[in-house]
Amino acid sequence: MFEIISSEIDIKEKLSKIKEIDQSIYECLLGKIEFDKIKRLKKTARQIARRYLTRPIREYQSRLTIKQLINKVNRNTGKKKILFLVGHPTFDFLGMSVYLRKTGQYETILLMENPLLIDVMERYFDAVYVYNSFYDVAFIIGNVTPYVIHTQGAINYYFFAIIAKLLSSSKVVIGLYDIPTFGFSKEDYNRIWCKTDTMLDAFVAEEFAFKGSDGVLVTIHSLEAGQILKERCRSDVPMMEFHSYPCEEFIGDGEKFSDLDGGIHIVYGGIVISPNRPRRLYGDVQFMKLIDKLTGQGIYFDIYPSPHFRSSSTRRRSSDYIKLSEESPFFNFRQAVLPDMAPREFAKYDFASMMYLLDGVEFDREHYRMTIPSKFFKYMEAGLPVIVTEELQYVSRLVKEYEIGIVVSQKEIDNLSEIIKSYDYDKLRANVKEAQKQFSMERHIGRLIDFYNRVSEKKPPFEAIEKASAIKSLCR
Repeated sequence: MFEIISSEIDIKEKLSKIKEIDQSIYECLLGKIEFDKIKRLKKTARQIARRYLTRPIREYQSRLTIKQLINKVNRNTGKKKILFLVGHPTFDFLGMSVYLRKTGQYETILLMENPLLIDVMERYFDAVYVYNSFYDVAFIIGNVTPYVIHTQGAINYYFFAIIAKLLSSSKVVIGLYDIPTFGFSKEDYNRIWCKTDTMLDAFVAEEFAFKGSDGVLVTIHSLEAGQILKERCRSDVPMMEFHSYPCEEFIGDGEKFSDLDGGIHIVYGGIVISPNRPRRLYGDVQFMKLIDKLTGQGIYFDIYPSPHFRSSSTRRRSSDYIKLSEESPFFNFRQAVLPDMAPREFAKYDFASMMYLLDGVEFDREHYRMTIPSKFFKYMEAGLPVIVTEELQYVSRLVKEYEIGIVVSQKEIDNLSEIIKSYDYDKLRANVKEAQKQFSMERHIGRLIDFYNRVSEKKPPFEAIEKASAIKSLCR
């Protein structure tokens, strides 16, 4: 039987270990968790409203209480429980859960903040819980004992790794998603997000993950990115590269738009930023110039925004794209599609875009060189050859090695229509079908299971971080 943490004092006492490493980080952590009751009440009220706006009837009828959730995680079912702790659920977790459950040896539980994808996630996890506050997260984590807690290393949510490690006796794996070291400068990072998040994200991604966690997964970068940080910290933490590999259940196929009109149809799915925002920070995901280049060649180009945002919010932030979509016969700004349905929708196109115009963009070039975005594997699920700009070197290498697309320079985009015609499209598609098998989640899930088992057998590493007063100097 578990022992319930009964007060804020208990939580703060357990978290105080981080104070021995960095007092300022400890203060940031306390600020992030809503110990202030008024702040927590406001956050809870906002979350309740978001949950009921998403699905009012089912939310009333089927929502678990915190006590029910804790009992579900701790109940002995003969299966190992993997608890995924996230803000916005990323698509790698979805595929992991599908194939962990298929083994018959694992149950998966998802704690998330954003309720918009709850119906989708409930189809592929044994339990999904949308928490009301970070304080609730701390309370839950302090009272559950899953086999492994797998936290999401994403902007503004890196601190989950600290909460999981200090409040739970379970092994903790952190999946590095957005790595602050490779991307914005620290000054820009601080301008875009608050100082608390900037400090916590950098501390966990660059230090705690490699000195305090039990294992690290590199998820949208090449292993090289993790190795750079690991060597900088002189760490021996287990680490592995593991991506959003294609799932057979989601593979898309069927009739294409080009079968009807004979044109070239390209699709992009993901983050889209208004052209009114500073180009030096957001230029890679501002698509007006790319739209102009493609449609000017008679190429059809469609954009599907991220499903992590409400449609009303997306429409408001994307008014320029919507207006252009109404005016241009070659461009469409579509409705967001759910992650399990996206491959079937994308399969209607001929190519997928990973083209980024980088003139005037000050984003770190090392990020582009080492990143392997999850959309690359979503496009693969859709059976689409990828057109990628050469700055994404690891993606370009995979595209060339498996002959599953076209690598172009920035200048070559202006002549893309002719470049496409020089390729054997049927051969590209056949190669993508083969790549689906090579990169399938079914084929790779055994590596993740072995990693979890390896981590579970390792002695708790936090003692090392407590004794290493020189940790900050080691990691700089």
